[in-house]
Amino acid sequence: MKRILLVMTAATVLLLVPAGISAQDEVNAVAGEANSSFSQTQTFSPNAVTISTSEGAPYGFCEFWTQDASQCTRQTNFGYGPTKVMQIYICLSGEVSTSECSQQPEVTGPLSSAMLSDMDQRLAAYSDTGMRLVVRFTYNFGPIGPGAMDAPIDVISTHIDQVAPILRRHRDLILALEAGFIGTWGEWHDSTNGNDTAAAQKVVLDKELFYFEGLFPILVRCPGQLIQYTGTLTPHRGLGLHDDYYDSNSSDAATWSTCATRSGFCLSGYTSDQLKEYAVQVSATTMFAGEFGALDPAMQACDALNQYSYTYRPQSFSIHTFPVDIGTFLEGEGCALSFYNKIGTRIVLREVKISGDAAPGGWLCVAATMVNDGYGRVIRPRPVTLVVLQDGKLVEKTDIPTRKLDLRKLVSSATEVPSTFYFEFRLPRDLHSGPVSLALIFHDPAPSLFHQPAYALPLNSLDDVGNPVFDPVYGINRIATFNVE
Repeated sequence: MKRILLVMTAATVLLLVPAGISAQDEVNAVAGEANSSFSQTQTFSPNAVTISTSEGAPYGFCEFWTQDASQCTRQTNFGYGPTKVMQIYICLSGEVSTSECSQQPEVTGPLSSAMLSDMDQRLAAYSDTGMRLVVRFTYNFGPIGPGAMDAPIDVISTHIDQVAPILRRHRDLILALEAGFIGTWGEWHDSTNGNDTAAAQKVVLDKELFYFEGLFPILVRCPGQLIQYTGTLTPHRGLGLHDDYYDSNSSDAATWSTCATRSGFCLSGYTSDQLKEYAVQVSATTMFAGEFGALDPAMQACDALNQYSYTYRPQSFSIHTFPVDIGTFLEGEGCALSFYNKIGTRIVLREVKISGDAAPGGWLCVAATMVNDGYGRVIRPRPVTLVVLQDGKLVEKTDIPTRKLDLRKLVSSATEVPSTFYFEFRLPRDLHSGPVSLALIFHDPAPSLFHQPAYALPLNSLDDVGNPVFDPVYGINRIATFNVE
């Protein structure tokens, strides 16, 4: 007969389980050690509107040099928001708005100490906003032509060295770095300094990976540029994609092209289908972001757009449509809000079952069933804390091992794939008879954001009386209420 060894600690129960015994067997084993007279099942319904999270959401746009961070924290569109992800273009030609970036003198030397200091302070201002940032460095903001000057590659290399310490210092606030620097809009095409080459792109990516690999993903415009850089169809775990012509024509403006000389690559022996499959793998392992580029009523019809998005799983996407008639079209089709609700991370709690001994000091087993209702996913391991509340006060906190409650396991799919997480805990001994509530906190894993409620992950669910389970003031998700005898 197989035996299960229970190891008791003050925080949790660890079960050393032989191969072949399931997670449900673990729960049954613990329940067998406790008075299992108590049992409760609570069901939940989806929240109609996604609660935005810095783990992945539609991104707004903030003028980095001319707006304060506090001015950019309430951006909404199509009924979605306020968003918790902000895209910022950092003009290196001068501390000016993006619209004025192309009118500045050509940059030929190192960045000034004053600009670097101002950059540091402006990034720091986002630390208490609940937001994370998608950053791109550029020397111009178009339009394509000789007025949209970038910089010589040796100057770009120096600038990466200069800004790297600042980005590393604020790494907890950065959702992703778009590779940037080269070409019009820093979008890696139409360079005025001959940087549309594999050699120049390699300089930028070598430097960015050296400084930032493992801190946040680096997003490149085209799959062909990544494949050219790595020499393989196996995605690099530190490199992702930003499709700035998402679902807007047959090639997404060379995104799916094997040869785009204006963007510095021409791959022989590859097909467009291979590039598309490569992007699918990137979205599952690193990050895929995007924004529309043109109206295409056939491609952007609700069903087609939904299918496209479940294929490429955007973790972030511009909340401001360009051209603006795309937004009007999506609203007319009736899917503007539903599309933006699914961008990035949307986790829905479906059911919670609790069994065991509902008495002070008793062991309880929890089975929480959730689904990933978004296009994206939970991309980082979120530390989880179970909170016991009574009389409106926190009584005790218990850390739940990530192996028992890892939201990264939730799969994004057009057909919902529920997952049930099993864990167990001991009720505090100093509870009195009466109602007790349980709540989960999904902490941001970044050290500086761990204790900030604004960076905690919400569950997009309503309880049986229609109240949101997520409390944004404390960053907790209430999953159950029951009586202790």
